[in-house]
Amino acid sequence: MKRFFVSLMVWCGMTALAMAGQIHLTAGIIDQGSTGNDAPRGPIYVPSAEIEGNVFTVSAHPDYVLQLVDSSGEDIVYYETVLPAGVNSVVLPTTLSGDYEVRLIWGNWYFFGNISL
Repeated sequence: MKRFFVSLMVWCGMTALAMAGQIHLTAGIIDQGSTGNDAPRGPIYVPSAEIEGNVFTVSAHPDYVLQLVDSSGEDIVYYETVLPAGVNSVVLPTTLSGDYEVRLIWGNWYFFGNISL
């Protein structure tokens, strides 16, 4: 039994370290009126993203607009760039520090999550 708990603690610690840079992204609609109705016809693919230092990486994707927005809800954009399809990583400016909401905008959809730099 003791061996089980030690193994469980080691596994949880390794999982926490592996997931430390992952960003949980949620999908949203910019303008619901332009989608035709309130609900999408099928599930939307939410990309996976991670941050390591100031390097932001996202899984394979179409062209996105990447924004770093004030996390306090003021909607102030501190950084914005185009992330073309096929480019999976971008180095964020080292002058940025603090908590931000990251947004990946794709047409009428956007994916958002919180990061700390």
